[in-house]
Amino acid sequence: MIAQADWTRMAGNDSPSWYLHPLVARQKRDVHLEWVRRYLPAATTGPMLKTDLFEDAFGDDTLLPPLLADGRRIVGIDWLPHVVHRAAMRFRDTALIPLAADCRALPLQSGTVASVLSPSTLDHFATRAEFDTAITELTRVLAPGGILLITLDNPRNPLYWGLRLLGRLGWTPFPMGYTPSPSALEARLREAGYDVFGREWLIHNPRLVGTALFLLVERVLGRRGDGLVSRLLGAFGLLAMLPTRTITACFVATCARKREPQTETAAT
Repeated sequence: MIAQADWTRMAGNDSPSWYLHPLVARQKRDVHLEWVRRYLPAATTGPMLKTDLFEDAFGDDTLLPPLLADGRRIVGIDWLPHVVHRAAMRFRDTALIPLAADCRALPLQSGTVASVLSPSTLDHFATRAEFDTAITELTRVLAPGGILLITLDNPRNPLYWGLRLLGRLGWTPFPMGYTPSPSALEARLREAGYDVFGREWLIHNPRLVGTALFLLVERVLGRRGDGLVSRLLGAFGLLAMLPTRTITACFVATCARKREPQTETAAT
């Protein structure tokens, strides 16, 4: 996996989400929430497993308040105890069950969660083997008929590769790992026992370039620049309606349902 020291250092920052402008954080939250609710109705029963608690510990892009308000029980995991503690303190007295755990070895019984929400978590594993192990483990704990909602970095986005290189050089806030193509992910999910029924392209702000631009506006204009940032976000959002959305999106969002076990019928 990506070196733990990288994440420990980042999570130890007083404000590890410093790179995310408040309006961008809300945009990210709202886009992801709309996607989750479209594919996973609020009436869905049973606990949800969420594979990442970083934004829930530190960021304005956390999805937990609206998801908990839907009446969901959520088991939230993160492999860094410090992050888990921060999330637990932030959401104490709620239905969140925070656990320090690795996606490759979950401390949950098989078939005990009704849904899995994995927001850009598995794309931080360094190798395909680790990625595949995590998919297998998420499949194990998901009940038959349960829904997997997973987002990954979009490798079709040209700016992704620049960001990945800068991450290897230590010039970005966080490292990036193995990311399969959308078709390769869907093939892996089918192999693991899923029926894939949805693919979406989320967040069309230009990676790194947009972040630098938003931070510059905030530094120069402060809150007076919020109107400009809002207009830029609106303009970037229009890219979602164009045929080029598959290369402008920052994330690929995939939805899949775990197949029910087939019942063998005796030959007559």
